[in-house]
Amino acid sequence: MKRTIKIITLFIGLAALVFSCTKEEIDVAALTDFPPGIVTVSPANNAKVVIGNFDIKVGFADGQSSPLSTATVSLADDFGNQLTSVTKALSGTLDSLVIPGSEFGAELLGPGIYNLNISVTDSKGQETTRDTKFEISLLPFAANNNEMYIAGGFNGWGADQMTLVSDYTWEIIVDLQGGEYKLKNTPDWTDEDWGDSNCDGVMEVTTGGGPNTPGGCAPSGEVRFRFNDQTLAYTILPLVEFETNISGLYLLGTFNEFSGDEYAFSLVADNTWELPEIRLAPGDKYKFAEYSSFMGRNWGDDEGDGVAEEFGANIEFTMSDAVYKVIFNDKTLEYSFEFVRGLFPDQLFLVGGLAAHGAWTPGSSIPFMKVSDGVFEIYAPLEAGTGFKFLQVQDWAGDWGEDPNNPGTIIQDGERDVTVTESGFYLIRIDFSDKGIALTKTDWGLIGSSTPGGWDNDTNMTFQNDFEWTITIDLVAGAIKFRANDNWDINFGDNDADGSLEGGGSDIMVDEDGNYTVTMKLYPDGYTYDLIKN
Repeated sequence: MKRTIKIITLFIGLAALVFSCTKEEIDVAALTDFPPGIVTVSPANNAKVVIGNFDIKVGFADGQSSPLSTATVSLADDFGNQLTSVTKALSGTLDSLVIPGSEFGAELLGPGIYNLNISVTDSKGQETTRDTKFEISLLPFAANNNEMYIAGGFNGWGADQMTLVSDYTWEIIVDLQGGEYKLKNTPDWTDEDWGDSNCDGVMEVTTGGGPNTPGGCAPSGEVRFRFNDQTLAYTILPLVEFETNISGLYLLGTFNEFSGDEYAFSLVADNTWELPEIRLAPGDKYKFAEYSSFMGRNWGDDEGDGVAEEFGANIEFTMSDAVYKVIFNDKTLEYSFEFVRGLFPDQLFLVGGLAAHGAWTPGSSIPFMKVSDGVFEIYAPLEAGTGFKFLQVQDWAGDWGEDPNNPGTIIQDGERDVTVTESGFYLIRIDFSDKGIALTKTDWGLIGSSTPGGWDNDTNMTFQNDFEWTITIDLVAGAIKFRANDNWDINFGDNDADGSLEGGGSDIMVDEDGNYTVTMKLYPDGYTYDLIKN
């Protein structure tokens, strides 16, 4: 009985083929009948080669039933002038065509763009063509970019230039400070940039606002950073090769469900590993592990004496809730913690689009007043639509911007500026307990028994300069206070009659009738007032 078998075989780039035959065997060779392929081109498309001697090499492939036949490779300059054209007979399923540099005067070619026109045919007359281009550059080695820069929190997202040290390999000695960073091929983000969002050692193109390389991928301290702009792979190596008994070190605990590479140590000296910062609280349990999971060796502390044992018990943290540096010695197995900082900054600075302080220079930033632990306030003139941010020090390290996913809160290393929709004189209040930011526009007036409106109506003051409000007014003997927005939510008095202002403070006494110039000064270094009889 005749048996008919229909087989549908899918090839990438080919339509589905249906065969019908009278036996169970399939002609595999027939399935390889496709046009010839151009598999390698050197110099590669859009590549840069060093000025001097170089060869042109093109590799071809085809199927068994239609082997390679001939290939032609032509080289022309960017003006269309043909410099060489070579045709070669090919055979088999894999072959190549090589044009030595001596045949087309490679050493005499100047810098610029050059074009390759490639065509290949097989024994059945099927043809494939391709046009590519490359650049002869004045760089010391082959590369795909003329320049390379690294930018991140460590340099205020500026542009530290890297050096081309071998083919496609760029290098810089840098301290990434454990923060986010990116690579870019121009100083000002006008072309391509790269980041490694998953920390796998290979950059991804992030041009147009893609994710930064997170801080967990970056150690603290000077390292030798190398980037291959052909493969996009990079390495971060210590400047000095240190002795060690392990391949890596991670802190795993209840704070990361005992898994993950967020808390990776760096080898900073012989057998000495350091984790620059981690927040730890009483009751946290943790272990040291060679890998970011418990697949390899790990160390706990059975005795709780600061010396770990391999596969020992979980360690419980007993110190206060704060940020610590962790140090581990893989030879002695001793470990220790160094206090870095409390949970809240001790100081805060305002930088950016102030009405009279428009520069984004950290050194010109204005200090907040610390109200309580983690709470800061400042009065400042703000312009609508002009952004500003907050600094923990007068530098860009650890700056704070608005959290785009949670308006009304701030996030560290946040790229989004804080803005207001209406220009005015604002009270800015930051509370680090919940990362909240409150912006209250304030217009000021005098109120009290000495003023024409008494205690019922404010007499408006005039904004004078950066932080001062003033009014010239007839007052009678009695009392006054400063009040914002015609209500008592924000008001100032003087508890000690010493010229300094306190929120909700005591009435300010006016001793006699007269015409006065009253000035309120809400400077960041202190709130004061002048009451001068004219």
